[in-house]
Amino acid sequence: MDMCEYRSACAFYTELKERRPLTLESIKEEYCDGNYSGCARFMVYKTHGPYNVSKYLFPEDIHEACKILDDLN
Repeated sequence: MDMCEYRSACAFYTELKERRPLTLESIKEEYCDGNYSGCARFMVYKTHGPYNVSKYLFPEDIHEACKILDDLN
């Protein structure tokens, strides 16, 4: 299984791991261990680094990620 290269540095992942491990499992299956290229956080992280990823950005919020990317370009 392919795993996101940024998983260990992802604040969202780390927060869920500590506070909501059951929620993390479903997100991890869908994004972290699978379709991570479809993760909004990964999109921003990959192109502009970790400091531009809002801790409030959810993996499925592609629309918000696109706005962030437009603002940074």
